[in-house]
Amino acid sequence: MTFLQPAGLWLLGLIPVILLIHLLRSRPRRETVPSAFLWRGLDREVSASRRVRPSRPTLLLLLQLLFVAAIALAVAGPRVTAPPRRHLFVLLDASASMLAREGVATASRFDEAARQARLLLDDLGAQDRATVLRVGPRPKVLAEDVEPAEARAALDGAHAGAGSAQMRDALLLLSDLGRRVADAAPEAVVLTDGAFADPGDLGALGLPVRFQLVGRPGANQAVAALQVQHQPRPGAGLAALARVVNYADTPARLPLRLLADDVPLETREVEVAARGGLEVAFTVPEGARRVTVALGARDPLPEDDLAEVAVEASQARQVSLVSRMPETLERALRSIPNLRVETISPEGYTGAGAELVVLDGFLPERLPGGQLLIVNPPSGRPGLPIVGEARSVEVSDWDARHPLLRSVDLSAVRLVRASTLDPPSWARVVAETAGGPLILEGQEDGRSIVVLGFDPVNSGVDRMLAFPLLVSNAVAFLSGGELAPSLPAGRSATLPVQPGVREVQLEGPEGAVRTLPVTGASVRLDGLELPGRYLARERGEGAGAPRTFTINIADEAESDIRPRQPAVLLATSPSAEQPSVTPTEIWPALLSLGLAALGAEWWRFGRRG
Repeated sequence: MTFLQPAGLWLLGLIPVILLIHLLRSRPRRETVPSAFLWRGLDREVSASRRVRPSRPTLLLLLQLLFVAAIALAVAGPRVTAPPRRHLFVLLDASASMLAREGVATASRFDEAARQARLLLDDLGAQDRATVLRVGPRPKVLAEDVEPAEARAALDGAHAGAGSAQMRDALLLLSDLGRRVADAAPEAVVLTDGAFADPGDLGALGLPVRFQLVGRPGANQAVAALQVQHQPRPGAGLAALARVVNYADTPARLPLRLLADDVPLETREVEVAARGGLEVAFTVPEGARRVTVALGARDPLPEDDLAEVAVEASQARQVSLVSRMPETLERALRSIPNLRVETISPEGYTGAGAELVVLDGFLPERLPGGQLLIVNPPSGRPGLPIVGEARSVEVSDWDARHPLLRSVDLSAVRLVRASTLDPPSWARVVAETAGGPLILEGQEDGRSIVVLGFDPVNSGVDRMLAFPLLVSNAVAFLSGGELAPSLPAGRSATLPVQPGVREVQLEGPEGAVRTLPVTGASVRLDGLELPGRYLARERGEGAGAPRTFTINIADEAESDIRPRQPAVLLATSPSAEQPSVTPTEIWPALLSLGLAALGAEWWRFGRRG
């Protein structure tokens, strides 16, 4: 409660004056009585001299005190301002390091973060609101602007995954959600162990953000990487190279097992220095389809003690190349093993689809079925608009971790000429120049599409080593190679299926089975983050053999499970205006009460005569 005119409280000083008046006794009056014998023996002298008598709580006294108190408070102008409603944003770090378990406890860091989140939600009142975000490879809103009880229920199905936390994207999403809160005071708490990349300068987010650390230090070891390649000499088998990292402050001697198709092949004892890494080479027999390397030691994060990759099977694929000048692309395609290339001129193209169709400088009125690689798309097509052309440009930004750019260094690529693409809604930008997007990929009508916005010959890229690597990666990507050797956590992927297949059943590492509908000639895999092996089974006519792929924890920053204070400085002073709260004025009620008390006092005094 606050007072607009606190000086009005001085009027309360009239209360002692009223009490003093009632304490004073006036001089006795002379009255005529029939007899005075009953007063005999009284102390007349004392009785006549007492001018002060104890006040009795008469109705007149109470009404007078009520009038003075009410008027004094009304003049002071009291008002009551209730605190604004709270809106709590809870951000849960769901990265791989949050799978770590502290000591012998079975609860993970993510479980502890969820427990702390529930405590924060318990502190909210019935009128408060809450929003819960899961921060993984793609931030996801679990509950938006709901009651605390509903927000607590949204935590039940949440879990951590094998990917990294995209904290910058999550904080930008948080800022956008915070601007929608108009009738409550927004605040945010990020529950994390600090294992995320620096989100950079985000500027003012518009609401206060507090980072609350979870987890304790632990001595963890991991299989940080695993690569398997065919050896040049025929019959020599496969070459596997594993990287083992020790994140503890003391050296570790670890048992390392090699398996091919779940069959143990070899076990070694390796010595890894404190906070160091070691590369270990193995030879795997020819014909293996899965290669696994596992640590035998126990540590707080067992999910990164195993890495598994798939070995691409020798399966011939049919490719249709539609081009007027096919020499460059045909040479790059025929250098890829197990690829049958059919070259067709645009005039002779009938629209018949193949498993993979390469369109070079040509787009038909209706795109064919199957996966598409579009090179140097022509202008004037509404589905893939060209907004301009740039000359003598360099690639300014690209996603180096995307499967399309595996082993491709774009830093030295300089294009003589390149088209400037206007990405459609289904496309994702993989690489771009200062003028705009250059390489796109995405899903449209159930098919995967890769777009290279340049002419290999006229741009000069055909003479660079990066071009055949880029074509090879595009073919592998469009042929489902994005699942091999393993699928990055949280990355969407396309799985081509055989004709006649109506659905694909996907079994995850936890044993749950999901049914995926077939759209076009493929199924789309989205939101897969749990580490472990997945099995895809085709259902329908022409169903092929089951296909397996694995999601590994392949981020050394996540395997280093030491909690660390986030090295991020956020301008989180509440720049957004706090919600306006209209105060409740009390003085009108007090003034009415005082006038009512005054009227009652006059009426009572008049009744006494």
